[in-house]
Amino acid sequence: MKKLMSLVLTLCMALSLCACGGGQSAPSNSGGSDSGNSGGSSDGVVTVKYAVTFPGKGTQADGAEKMKQLIEEYSEGRIQVEIYYSSQLGGNTESMEGLRQGTIEMTELSLTAISAYSDIWSTFSLPYLWDSGKEAVDVIGSDKVMEVLEADVENNGMMIFAWQNLGTRNILNTKNPINSPVDMKGMRIRVIEDPTLVDSISAMGGSAVAMAWSECYSGLEQGTIDGLENNSPVIVANAMYEVGKYYSLTEQFIMPDPVLMSASWFNSLSAENQEAIRKAGEEYTRVWNEEIWPDAEEEALQTIKDAGVAVNEVDKAAFVEATQSVRDNFAAKGSEGQKNLYNLLMEAKG
Repeated sequence: MKKLMSLVLTLCMALSLCACGGGQSAPSNSGGSDSGNSGGSSDGVVTVKYAVTFPGKGTQADGAEKMKQLIEEYSEGRIQVEIYYSSQLGGNTESMEGLRQGTIEMTELSLTAISAYSDIWSTFSLPYLWDSGKEAVDVIGSDKVMEVLEADVENNGMMIFAWQNLGTRNILNTKNPINSPVDMKGMRIRVIEDPTLVDSISAMGGSAVAMAWSECYSGLEQGTIDGLENNSPVIVANAMYEVGKYYSLTEQFIMPDPVLMSASWFNSLSAENQEAIRKAGEEYTRVWNEEIWPDAEEEALQTIKDAGVAVNEVDKAAFVEATQSVRDNFAAKGSEGQKNLYNLLMEAKG
């Protein structure tokens, strides 16, 4: 009897070990890469979620598809990009938080949006800072400037993948043509939530309203806002010309957009995949700025005109003078980091 009980006990223990998998070792990562990446898969392919606020058509969408192509080519298919258009994964704030937490791998946004984490980025919100979008990209891409910007975003859990020239931002509104600051008096103009942008629109005569880009079409349509400011390709891609009547070429802001990556995600990649990402970023920056963007503004401006929107030049000198107080206030009250970045930008520009 005792022998029988001992045999039964031994058999039960053996069955228990089998059920728990105690006799099996964990599967190994034979490729030695990306084992810690949440976007990875069992076959070694890494999936990238690219979250953007713009729609799946237009110049920016063309750029996104080209970026996807380059990343997949340079990685020889080891990295696959999924693009989430039209704020499907949230707006700028949610996307940046996703990067910081590692739940989103990449996003594209206005560089001033990063001021939510570090005030030095408000420097780029200064009105009439650049003569052209190309100048802005060239200066920002210089070694000394990039060293400062890369260190700052990495300190906030993000990394820079590429830079995109997005030309000049002008004012679209439903009320009247804008020729000088007096024409903007009382106009509620949507801006990105940044104190320098708010001050700039106020100095130009308007009343700044912070609003998510995804709400702007209905905001214009329903009269929640009277206008917004953006470049012509973005106006066209989002069909804002359907609800705006006047597009005035104020050119108050020139703000290139960075494409950002999650630092935790990038650092989890193999050295081979990291190098593929770097090369894809360099090539994408070149392709966007030299091939995709150069003719986009003029073509979009013609589309706006053809849609019946009144387009007009402005007394730009009057706006430069009206916003001088913003630049003076920045010089007097800006933080040490803001002033240092501004001086570095001017040195590289000069």
